Amino acid sequence: MGVENREKIAKGALDLFLAQGIKTVTMDKIAMALSISKRTIYESFSDKEDLVSECLIVFKKQIDDNNKILEKTSDNSFVYLLRMFQSNFARLQNINLNFFIDVKTLFPDHIKKAKLNKPAQISQFQKLIERSQADGYIITHLQADVLANVYYGMLTSMRNDDTYDYSMNSPKEIFKVLCIVYFRGIATTKGLALIDEYVKE
Repeated sequence: MGVENREKIAKGALDLFLAQGIKTVTMDKIAMALSISKRTIYESFSDKEDLVSECLIVFKKQIDDNNKILEKTSDNSFVYLLRMFQSNFARLQNINLNFFIDVKTLFPDHIKKAKLNKPAQISQFQKLIERSQADGYIITHLQADVLANVYYGMLTSMRNDDTYDYSMNSPKEIFKVLCIVYFRGIATTKGLALIDEYVKE
């Protein structure tokens, strides 16, 4: 089977994994959802673990592609950081908690391979924070590695179904508060003006 077919299967399987978790999604479910035979899947992937590994790479690519668009359409490094946080926040609202639990417990090596592991993500955030510090939007005496760790922690808190009660407050309102608590606390005067504009929008 060609690369195109392999990618199509991986994207379809990823949609199911994100919606239902990995453990509960069988190869039969994937075949049925994609209207193909299970044999067709096994012609492209040796087993479910091989398929999950490819799905995580596809997932990372989707995130990276989205971030590239956000970066190109952002006026500066700090707006990009804000928009990336909001985009990741919104994405997490649509992912089944079991997806993260299953990936972490069953496929830790594949998380690392796809560069979705904690150190890789914190490193990415740190570089963005350092850019914003250099551009004058974030206070420079704050350690970028610590800020990146907290940034990562805020995002991953969304992976716990009991962190926030969305029946009481919408994700949009919670996002606004997180912006005030985190971004306003680390911003320079120049950065504060941008946050006020961004939250209003």
